[in-house]
Amino acid sequence: MSAPASQVIAYDVYRVRIPLVTPYHLSKVYGTLTHSDVLILRIETSTGLVGWGEADPGGIRFTGDTPESTMQEVHRGVFQPILGQELNNWKGPQSPLPTGGSLAAACDVAMHDALGHYHQKPVWELLGTRHHQKLELLWPTSSGTASDDLAVIQPKLSEGFRTFMLKMGDKPILEELGRLKQVFAALPKDAHLMTDANQGWTREEAKEFFQNVQDLPLVLVEQPLVADDLEGLNDLRQYGVPISVDESLQNPENAREIIAKGAADIFSIKISKNGGLLRGLEIGKAVEADNKRVMMNSMIELGITQSASLHLGTVLPNLVPFGHAYMSTLRMSDDVTDFSDWIQSGTVRLPEAPGSNINMVRAPICQLATRVFIPPTELIMAS
Repeated sequence: MSAPASQVIAYDVYRVRIPLVTPYHLSKVYGTLTHSDVLILRIETSTGLVGWGEADPGGIRFTGDTPESTMQEVHRGVFQPILGQELNNWKGPQSPLPTGGSLAAACDVAMHDALGHYHQKPVWELLGTRHHQKLELLWPTSSGTASDDLAVIQPKLSEGFRTFMLKMGDKPILEELGRLKQVFAALPKDAHLMTDANQGWTREEAKEFFQNVQDLPLVLVEQPLVADDLEGLNDLRQYGVPISVDESLQNPENAREIIAKGAADIFSIKISKNGGLLRGLEIGKAVEADNKRVMMNSMIELGITQSASLHLGTVLPNLVPFGHAYMSTLRMSDDVTDFSDWIQSGTVRLPEAPGSNINMVRAPICQLATRVFIPPTELIMAS
């Protein structure tokens, strides 16, 4: 006997703002982040199932959205089209929701979470074949000095982390080169190092950097130029240092254009940036077809997005063989989920359970709303 149809009958939206344990200084383009500022979506179905999603706006200069602009869209009824949606008919990219971005991602993740519970399957099984039982994590450092970096890196090495990302794009190139060499000199041989300029360099600055790191074992340089300068990124590939695209890669169409123009070696998938699991999967398949690699990356995310991203990462066969960004909740002073418990010795592993597997440890807080949509409740978790 087939299971009864399950339709979305209600949803609630919450804004959650949680301080970071340590402020995170990026490039001169983005400044310093101090909080995770996200929207949480909770859907409920006619069969009593619940699904959780999360929108992680990256800002005007990154993803084109902010917490305030996404809230405005919620109040305008952006999620109304999911009411009456049958779980089994969910096809995110063809839905009447936004074609990408964090709001589409929140909906896609929530629908997959509920669909997994409906079929009593983990989300990864809805996406494809599992290729990874666990994944290594990376740990980022703020844009600063070598001493600042090593003060962060040394304790993380003892915890089992072996991949580190240095944020750059804020200081003169010669200063960044000196910093990089000092950090390399202090790392064990089994550690990996990458840099991320967050669009912070001009073409001339980027060329100066690449010309001087050809002999260093950098695993990648992420987004050295502004997002739309694919010609400049292609030119930098002549130096043989792997280039990763992040801000350039907003959607599957971008992925295909980047591939066609030979602008990257590694593609940084962030499901909240890319519009959800199905769009992230589409990007991953396009990259695989071109024999390129994927790095699973993150915004400043809570455990809902981190869990969904991990489900996607486990089914992509073409991941980079070093750390991925599943450390976001460890940087928070609090979280609504138990995702941090999945992390041990610098690696993360999915538990075996239906849906996204997350335990909403703060679910009672998020259930203050009625079964019909009401204006979002803002929850501020103090550090």
